[in-house]
Amino acid sequence: EYIACDLNQLEELTLDRCVHITDIGVGYISTMLSLSALFLRWCSQVRDFGLQHLCSMRNLQVLSLAGCPLLTSSGLSSLIQLRHLQELELTNCPGASQELFEYLREHLPRCLIIE
Repeated sequence: EYIACDLNQLEELTLDRCVHITDIGVGYISTMLSLSALFLRWCSQVRDFGLQHLCSMRNLQVLSLAGCPLLTSSGLSSLIQLRHLQELELTNCPGASQELFEYLREHLPRCLIIE
């Protein structure tokens, strides 16, 4: 909450391995409209509900969710709403399947999907 309120002009945010980041925290981060890059690698509390918040971030170009264990294919598939995304990292995401990668590539043709 404090990050989102005080740093609303921030363009890049790295919160790798922040085990206390939850869907509520992701909701606050999603209000940071100037963010173009967000790294949430190995954030073990982020779930599909948090991804729904991210889908409203129209300026987001780079998103890393590598190693987030609670994300499902269903939740990850909602990321196709991020039409300006240029890079999406999903390495070591148990919920990411080959079918999901194909779906994302089909719907985000300008985005580099990192498996």
